[in-house]
Amino acid sequence: MNFVMLNKKGTDKVISVYWFAILILVSGGIFAMVYVFYSYPYDVRSLEAELLTNKISDCLSYGGVLRNNLFVEDQVSKGFKESFLEDCGTTFDAEKRWEDTPQYYFKIKVFEVSNLLDPLANLTKGNLNIVSSCDLQKNKEFQNLAKCNKRKLYSTLNSKQYLIEVLSIIKKTEKNVKQ
Repeated sequence: MNFVMLNKKGTDKVISVYWFAILILVSGGIFAMVYVFYSYPYDVRSLEAELLTNKISDCLSYGGVLRNNLFVEDQVSKGFKESFLEDCGTTFDAEKRWEDTPQYYFKIKVFEVSNLLDPLANLTKGNLNIVSSCDLQKNKEFQNLAKCNKRKLYSTLNSKQYLIEVLSIIKKTEKNVKQ
C-alpha cells in the first residue's frame, strides 16, 4: 500500500487569505452598523416629560388621596408652594450648558370637582418661554420644539373630590435633536 502524500501547504495559505478578507468585511460591516445606530442621539424628552408628570402626580396624590399639607383651611399652603420641589424630591438642575435658561416647566391646577372653572391651587415652576411649544404642536409634531405631557387625575381628601391637572414640558433640544 503506497499512499501518496500531497503538499497541502499551498492550499492552506490561499484559504487563510480568503479567511482574513471575510473577517475584515464582516468586522467592517458590524462597525458600520454600530456607528450608524449610535451616531444619532436618543430623543427621550417625551419620556422625561412623562416621568416628571408621574413624579409630580405621585407627590400630590398617592393612591387617590391628596396630600394633607397641600391645603390649610381650603387655601393652598404657602410653605407647600415654596418648597414643592424639595418636598417632592425633584430638581431642575440640568447640565452646565443650560444653567442660564431652565429646560423644564410644569404647571399644576387643582380644582374642586363641584367647581371646575375656578382652580383652588395654581402652581408653576420653570421656564415660562417654552409653554408656547405645546400649543404649536397640537396639529403636528415639530422636532425642534419642547415635548409636552398633560395629565388629569382625580383625588380625594376629607370626603371632598378634587381634579388635578399636571402639565410637564421638557426642552433640551440642543442635546436630543440632530441638527
